[in-house]
Amino acid sequence: MLAVSYDITMRKRAESREHRLTKLYQALSEINQAIVRMGQESELFPLVCRCAVDFGGMRLAFVALLDEDSGLMVPTASYGSRLDYLNGIVISSRADVAEGGGACGTALRENRTVIVSNYLQDPMTLPWREHGKDCGWNSIAAFPIPRNGKPYAVLNVYHEELNAFDREAVSLLEEMSKDISFALDNFDRETSRKAGVELLRLAASVYEASSEAMSVTDADGIILTVNPAFSKVTGYAPEEVIGRSSVILSSGHHDPAFYQAMWEEIYAEGYWQGEIWDKRKNGELYPAWLTINTIFNEDGSVYRRISLFSDVTELKKTEELIWHQANYDSLTGLPNRQMFHDRLEQEIKKSHRANLPMALLFLDLDHFKEVNDTLGHDSGDALLKEAAQRLTSCVRESDTVSRLGGDEFTIILGELDDASNIDRVTQDILKKIAAPFQLTNETAYVTVSIGITLYPEDATTVDALLKNADQAMYAAKNKGRNGYHYFTQSMQQAAQSKLLLLKDLRKALAKKQFRVYYQPIVDLHTNEIHKAEALIRWEHPERGLIGPVDFISLAEETGLIIDIGEWVFQQAIEQVGVWRKTHHAGFQISVNKSPVQFHSKTDKRPSWTMHLDTLALPGQSIVVEITEGLLLSTGSIVTNRLQEFHEAGIQVSLDDFGTGYSSLSYLNKFDIDYLKIDQSFVRNLAPGSSNMALCEAIIVMAHKLGMKVIAEGVETIQQRDLLVMAGCDYGQGFLYSQPVPAEKFEALLNQQKPTAQPLLA
Repeated sequence: MLAVSYDITMRKRAESREHRLTKLYQALSEINQAIVRMGQESELFPLVCRCAVDFGGMRLAFVALLDEDSGLMVPTASYGSRLDYLNGIVISSRADVAEGGGACGTALRENRTVIVSNYLQDPMTLPWREHGKDCGWNSIAAFPIPRNGKPYAVLNVYHEELNAFDREAVSLLEEMSKDISFALDNFDRETSRKAGVELLRLAASVYEASSEAMSVTDADGIILTVNPAFSKVTGYAPEEVIGRSSVILSSGHHDPAFYQAMWEEIYAEGYWQGEIWDKRKNGELYPAWLTINTIFNEDGSVYRRISLFSDVTELKKTEELIWHQANYDSLTGLPNRQMFHDRLEQEIKKSHRANLPMALLFLDLDHFKEVNDTLGHDSGDALLKEAAQRLTSCVRESDTVSRLGGDEFTIILGELDDASNIDRVTQDILKKIAAPFQLTNETAYVTVSIGITLYPEDATTVDALLKNADQAMYAAKNKGRNGYHYFTQSMQQAAQSKLLLLKDLRKALAKKQFRVYYQPIVDLHTNEIHKAEALIRWEHPERGLIGPVDFISLAEETGLIIDIGEWVFQQAIEQVGVWRKTHHAGFQISVNKSPVQFHSKTDKRPSWTMHLDTLALPGQSIVVEITEGLLLSTGSIVTNRLQEFHEAGIQVSLDDFGTGYSSLSYLNKFDIDYLKIDQSFVRNLAPGSSNMALCEAIIVMAHKLGMKVIAEGVETIQQRDLLVMAGCDYGQGFLYSQPVPAEKFEALLNQQKPTAQPLLA
């Protein structure tokens, strides 16, 4: 996840940087073009400020002129947000006063660019920091604008990002200030000329000094002149192109329709701008950002066409990289969720046109979490990369394999001539994924569950198809994993029923519809009941009594389990306080605690130990039941909370032992007081059976580690007797009682010693 987060951060930084540079290129281009057309000096500084903000991405730009009498820098043009910042501002050009030590005064005095990368921290901003601290600026830059070689003005730009001005950005802004300086010099030299002559001379200065390639052609496209940047970009010396047609630069990359559309716009508007592929002298093709402007004679005929262009090769490479990162999974190289949606939309259209079905497969790797938890995320990543290759090898080149995230993949099988190919592909996938994964020094085994839905038989939209395939995949999971399942309408009905149930579940706690039932945990050697497990039931007003198997998973998925689990705990500790007084001073109630409750970072309620202290109950009155999977989460939250229970005297019971990813290492690492043998082992207990051997092994191991053993699902006398012979400590099951409300449980306690027969039906 750290690698993914780093990739995302770097991509965002690259996007932000390229965005800033693109805007600055555009601002420079706009200023250059405007200078060529500009007739009044008074238009220059307002234009520069506006372009810096509108096209250059700045928050505020202003030009400060030197007042030689006072030595102060006076803002003469400004544009952007928080212009009130400039009201009454004092900026000096003198080095011996604090107001002269800022970026603006220093840039003018020393005739150099001054960059402040952190407005709120740099000492240069101290005289104005209090006034500007809430303006949202983080970086500023000042660029001197000399006039006739003497200090004259400073262009000041403010940006909202820290470190906004890197080398390339500074270079572009310096180029902008040079162009402004050239323009000012030309205004001074040409003040005696007419406006038209003055404009042409200014254009010539900019033309020669600009970093953008420029060429001037006549009405027939014959090149009349080029600037130095033209030769730098194209490789052609002026004498090699002057007098020749501009088609010398044509790359052949575009079709005739492209050029026809371009010239139609030029003829109609006198202007065109866009991306075009051109050819250098050495034959190399390159992308350029081209602007063509037309100068007309007084009679409306074409006098000249001026072309301005720049090589955007590096910008294109960066854009392509960003696009790839946005559309492809960085780990596997497969299309990601965004690209998958685009591909699925296209395949739907193709299938519709061809009148052929299409299949969408939703795949989820079985037991992948165990690989991550036991072998580490590096091994998990290696397995995912190998799994992606195996999946790709099972389909045609025209099909799409995508990774949605985690261990979830999708496959689009488009335009199916023979629907039987779906089963063939699916069987091939099951076989290849089930093969061992060699991960450095370890071998891992996973399988895959696959859900399949068809277009247009099952659905006709992207969202509906994806939902159907997801439901079918969960059906494959429920069938035992390592298989596939086709979507059926009954799944849709089940999903709708689930939504309705969830809607009611959200209101059940507030409407007091939950009940706590208790099932006795019997000492197999004394036949006494000093323990019970608290089990929740939902008394639905329409559906009747609903067991936890039908709603606990929903509560965990939505986070409702946090409030529900807390309510069960409160009921249990109030009840255990009663039974410790009326029945046995050491009575215990076991309370299940979901992994979601353990991992919750938003639950700010008092801890369970604090609740026990409030009721003056010792920690031993409660046993917390957890699942094996929780112990695989080696994070500090789980470890710290288990340690908190241990220090408070609250015992911990490991539920359903033997059914999960059992590991002796975590039994030794954590303080576990009870192991509960899962009822699947107890159900088929018989002398000499494998289940009997497993139960005996679990009991011996637990006792060696200092733990007590509780057998779940005890329903017959034979099961009880075999467990007693094996040394099991406690039994729980229908032989003794079903889970019952507190008042019926009282009857069990009043009998003192339950018989071998079920006490309550």
